[in-house]
This record gives sequence, C-alpha cells and structure tokens, in this order.
Amino acid sequence: MTPVSHAAPLRADCIADSAGGLTFDVTAVGPAMEARLVLRHREGDEEVTLPLTPATTGRLRAALPSSVPLPEGHWDAYANVRDEHPDRLVPGAMQVHPSASRVPYETRGGNLSVECRYEQTPFRPTPLGAHPPAISAPPSR
Repeated sequence: MTPVSHAAPLRADCIADSAGGLTFDVTAVGPAMEARLVLRHREGDEEVTLPLTPATTGRLRAALPSSVPLPEGHWDAYANVRDEHPDRLVPGAMQVHPSASRVPYETRGGNLSVECRYEQTPFRPTPLGAHPPAISAPPSR
C-alpha cells in the first residue's frame, strides 16, 4: 500500500522573464538539507534538477537561467525537501512576461507545470477587411 502524505502541499511562486529564465520560490517549513527542485519532461525521461537555496524565512529559491537548455514540451514540477521522494508542487503567484518562452501554469489536477516553447508568433491584430474571407459564399439573388 502506498503511504499517504498528510503534510500540506508545497507551493511555489514563479517568475518567467522575457529572456527565458524562471525563478521558483517554494514555501517550505523546517530545515531543508540539500533541497532540490526537479522538472520532469512529461513525454520523456529527461529531468532537470536545480538546487533550492534559502531566500527568506520559510522560503527556498531555485533559478533556471535562460542559458540552461530545456527542450520543448510540458515539464512537471517537484520539490525534494522533506525526504528521498520529491513532492509535486502546487502553483502560487505567477508573474509571466508576455514574451516568455517558458511559461508556468496550473494543471487540471491543480499542480504546477511549465510549458516550454521556442517558436513563438507574436499576436498582431489584423485590421478588418485587410484579407479576404477564407470561405466565400455565393452571391444572394
């Protein structure tokens, strides 16, 4: 039988900057020896591990600089602060720059994940009437 954890879920606030960097601030109670933030690629075996270091009282911080490669796709976020097994993170406050290529989000299950996308098409509104309609109707008689 799998043990059920009755501890409060670990919450992470995230900042996604325009250069592709991510900062995670994890709320953690108690000492955290060698705490780690783990990003696991949902469709593969890839994993990125980042050290969680003390930021303020009760908060640990991990930074993923834009220089660290992260393949496209969805990455599930975990933190290893309590024991040998990482806990799934839940999202806290999120600040996402409009041109961020790594975007944190809340999954349907209420967990924290990151979507990594490199091919971006910026939104540019097209004035009405600038292009003919894709489907044309025969003229009415």
